[in-house]
This record gives sequence, structure tokens and C-alpha cells, in this order.
Amino acid sequence: MRLLDCNDAALTLWHEGEGQWSPGLVWFNEGRYQFGTTAWQQARRAPREVNTRYWHRLSTQPLSPALGPARHTADLAHAHLAALFPDTTIEEAVALAIPGAMDAGQLSLLLGILQTLPVEISAVIHRSALVGAHLGQPCAHIEVQLHQASITVVDIDNGEASVGDTGLLPGSGLLGLLDEIAEAIGQQFVAQTRFDPQRRADTEQALYEQIPGLLKMLATQSEVSCTLDDHTARINTDTLRRVGEALSRELRQALPESITHIALDSLLSDLPGLTLPHPTTEVAPSDLWQAVGDHLVPTGGELIFQRRLTCPAQVGETALPATEAAEPLSLQTAPSQATHQLVSGHATPMRAGEAIAPGVVLAAPGTVQIAPDTVVQLNGQTREGEVSIQPGDRLVVGTLEVLFISVDG
Repeated sequence: MRLLDCNDAALTLWHEGEGQWSPGLVWFNEGRYQFGTTAWQQARRAPREVNTRYWHRLSTQPLSPALGPARHTADLAHAHLAALFPDTTIEEAVALAIPGAMDAGQLSLLLGILQTLPVEISAVIHRSALVGAHLGQPCAHIEVQLHQASITVVDIDNGEASVGDTGLLPGSGLLGLLDEIAEAIGQQFVAQTRFDPQRRADTEQALYEQIPGLLKMLATQSEVSCTLDDHTARINTDTLRRVGEALSRELRQALPESITHIALDSLLSDLPGLTLPHPTTEVAPSDLWQAVGDHLVPTGGELIFQRRLTCPAQVGETALPATEAAEPLSLQTAPSQATHQLVSGHATPMRAGEAIAPGVVLAAPGTVQIAPDTVVQLNGQTREGEVSIQPGDRLVVGTLEVLFISVDG
């Protein structure tokens, strides 16, 4: 079995646990199309020769502006898929994972495109159903695409994960977030070195390519250095925090009140300032591949858009008890009481009466006391006095960020 994951921010063809990653960007150069990372590396250098919206706007409407011989975005999607699959027929069946943001017309068009390629589609699955079945509990699945974010509610009913409607956040996609991060970093370069990396295409492209690595380092360090064209600026989490805080506000407003758990796209997990009101599980692209192997049920040759999948505890009578299932730590449900604080990747136990941060003391298990005149944010909201905490909450005092977690044993 192969899996084609059709989220354009992380378009991936999976086979035997290995993923061929090819994000939904195309570069037309010297009479031919090049896709994925090659196109990404030219996005700032040659923006008129790069298209990033052909998955987002998949249709047969005339392509505007034109990009090579393609008549419409469907032609570009066809060329992209043809580049992923070899010329010879693939004997193995291919499952298709579709984001909730893709409408029925786009799905029908995509299936028609795939029929022209040497592949056999055996299943079409809602991405959020895979996430819900893998997680095994009700949640809101937050995923990010190139030009929008989306929220899909996943319910658990009679041992099955089922998805509802998908709410969209236009403009809150990966490319928009990268633009805001690049702008914030560029301002630091101007302030510290008088060099503006966004004045030239080559240095702007180099900046964008460094952003993922910078975010990963800032997840464990309060400050990192960034060098562009022999100019170096210091970048800290506060520099980028407003980007995450702005997205947090949008997500909080869009989250249904009934939600108690969040499945968060790993593309967002390193964004400083992103705080959510409920315990959160990070969902990596590889989790969808694993979920297909664990939960996909054959449909007897009939191609059905599967919006319901069986959860782990319901798979057969020989399923192991929950205590023996050896689920990955990242997919376990967060316990009800925080026992440790995580700062810069280092976890330490919390004890009543001890300080957690300047002006913040653990008054009792699950409760902190904030001293007067201490500015504290908990999950993006300013708090004071005695406040309850739980695993997954983030507390910020100045430049210090504390994540509350629970460790058994």
C-alpha cells in the first residue's frame, strides 16, 4: 500500500514508511516544470515563474497569470503527480488522503487526473479521520496548508472516529506565516546592522530558507544568530512571538466550545507565541502513514470517501489493553495534573512552595500564585492572583516560557 497525502504544504507520497516530500509549488524554467523543493528555492528569486496556488485553486478555469503551456491549475497538478509517479504501472494500490478544505468538485477533478496516470486508487480518506483514529479521542484537528489553515472537529462514536465540517482560516497558511516571520527578522537586521535582507532577491530567498532551522533552534533556545550576506543579527523568541500570538487569537475564535483536545499540525509546532486553550497533541505527516496501515478498512473495490475510521481500541478482539499498547508518548492523552515544567527542552519536577518563574510560585498541585505587579500570560491571556494550570498550558513571564507537562512514575 502507498499513501498520497494531498496537503499542499507537505504533499507526500509514502511507501514502506518512507515519504517522498514535494510541496505544492511549481517553477517554470527553460521550457519545463520543476516541483517541490526546487520550486521553493526559486520562490523569492523568480516569483513570476513560480505558482503556489494550483492545489489550492484546483480547477479547469483558465490559468491566470499564464505559466508555460498549462491551460489551468489542473494541468499543473497533473504534471506534479506525473513527476511523483514513475512511467511504469504501480502494482500496489494507492490510498488518497484528502484535507477537509478540498471540496467535492476538486476531489472529483483530482480523481479524474489520477485515472490518467499509471496508478490505481484504492481508497479516499479524510485526513482528519486518520488523525482522529490514530489519536483515539475527540479533538479539533488544526492543519495548515500553503494559503490557509483549517479546523475539523473529530468525534468518537461507537469506537469510530468521524469528521464533521471543516472551518477555514484564509490567509493563515504556511506561506503567509513565513512572510510575517521574514518581515520580523528583516526588521531586526535593519535595527542591528542597517542591512535589509529583503531588498535583494538572493538574500531574501536565503532568509526564507533559514526560517525552519531558526524556529527549531528557538524551540530550545531563547536566542539564536542569523547570518545573511556577511551580516549577523540576533533573533529571540520575542521577535517572532507576535506572529504566533496573532494566529493563536484566530484559532481560539474559530475553535468550537465543545472541544477539550487539539491535534496540531507539526508544521505549526515550533511557532513562538502559539498558545492554545486545551491539551495538544502534535501530528506529524508520518502519523498519517501509520494510521493508514493501522485503521484503513478495505471497501471491496468500491471507491468511497471515508469520513469514519475505527479507533485503536476497537480493532479486533486481540487488541492489547491500553496499559500494554505501547503507543508513542506523543500520542498519549495528557493526564489531568501537571507534574513537571519544561523550559528550553529541559523538564524539572514542580514542588509546592517553589518558584516556577520570577513572581510565580506553585501554591498547590495544579495551582500557581502570581505575585502582584508581575505580568504573566497563560495560554496567551494575561492572568493574576491564583490560577489553575493543567498539562499543555504555556506560561510566559518576560522572555521565559514554561510548558506544563505530566510525567508518570
